[in-house]
Order: sequence, then structure tokens, then C-alpha cells
Amino acid sequence: MTAREICYSYRSARHKAQQIQILAELNGVDSLEIIKVLVHGGERLPDSTVNKLFKRLDKLEMEIREREREYKAIAAALKGEL
Repeated sequence: MTAREICYSYRSARHKAQQIQILAELNGVDSLEIIKVLVHGGERLPDSTVNKLFKRLDKLEMEIREREREYKAIAAALKGEL
């Protein structure tokens, strides 16, 4: 589907959050690719979708911090730092 077709299908859908997943499956991509197309096309995402993405970002940020600490600890150990 073209970006225009994706946006039209999304705009016409009654259940927009579900439509994102449907469009992803129809196009053989993940839902983030559909979200990119929709945002680029000026479509408003459902609050539930935006909240889900922010929660995922928060979780990823915590995981990154944890990995950074582990990285620094390993690097310090390899340098012989106490």
C-alpha cells in the first residue's frame, strides 16, 4: 500500500489502534513503520498508542542505564580499577 492508502485506511477505521496492527500485517512490516507513515501523513495517533510508546521508551531507558552501569563495571575491572 502507498502512504496515502495507509492514511486513508487508518482515517476510515472505527478502531484506529487496532487498524495500525492490521495495516502492519497487510504490509508485512511492524507497527512502528505504520506509525511513522501515519505521523508523516499528519494523522493523529490514539492516546493509547502514544502512551504505549512512551511506556516502552521509559522501559528501554531503564534497560540502557542498567547496561551502561554493567559496561562501566566491566571496563573498570579490566583496567584493574577498584
